[in-house]
Amino acid sequence: MQRNIRFILTAAAALAAAALAGCGDGGTEISAPAPVAADRPGGVLIVVTPADTPPYCYRDANSGEIIGLEIEIIRAAAKALGREVEIRECEFNSLLPKLKSGEADMAASSLSIVPVRLEDVDFTIPYVTEGGMFLYRAGEKMPTMIVAETIRVGTVDSMTHDFYLSGHGIDPVRFPFYSDAVEALKSYRIDAVYFDSSAVRLSVEESGGRLAASRLETRELFGIAIRKGMPWLKAALDAEIERRKGGGR
Repeated sequence: MQRNIRFILTAAAALAAAALAGCGDGGTEISAPAPVAADRPGGVLIVVTPADTPPYCYRDANSGEIIGLEIEIIRAAAKALGREVEIRECEFNSLLPKLKSGEADMAASSLSIVPVRLEDVDFTIPYVTEGGMFLYRAGEKMPTMIVAETIRVGTVDSMTHDFYLSGHGIDPVRFPFYSDAVEALKSYRIDAVYFDSSAVRLSVEESGGRLAASRLETRELFGIAIRKGMPWLKAALDAEIERRKGGGR
């Protein structure tokens, strides 16, 4: 686990800026080559993301750019392939459908590698082992899955955390973005948020003592999702992940 934490912190300290192009009302389009099929020579690789899962993929508060460990990996792999990258911001529950339909080539959102998703998309090798935990207001009772049955718990719609809560008989308050859930917690509209441990810990650090984190509830393998039929892209992404795990930059 310590190695994973060192890997996350090292990568997060050197986050590369990513160019943003919108795919919905919330996106801001910038000058970029016209997208063409990514499996054609010189094709632009299309990445979709909610940009809401720090430190892996999120919007920088100062620059407004989408950055993070996943974006670093994607850009390095694309460079090795001689490809350009276009990033489109979307809600989480539209990510995998866009890969399946061919509208996008990769999805970045700290996605857990689970069998049901592998039916529709491919995944890289895991770039980190993470898990789920509760974010709650400091000074209040620490949530557990048993406690969560009696309180209002928020999570992101259709993420594995949503399914995990449902599997324990909990009907969560679902939000399109993690940041929306955190704001609901701060304003006392919900009592806890169940989400990725890395994002939860960052929220605690940034809260000035207002928020706290529970113990780790699950352990999950995170990877970058890839449109099926692109083995050359998977190979490039896997190679970059292996290089970083081995200490290379």
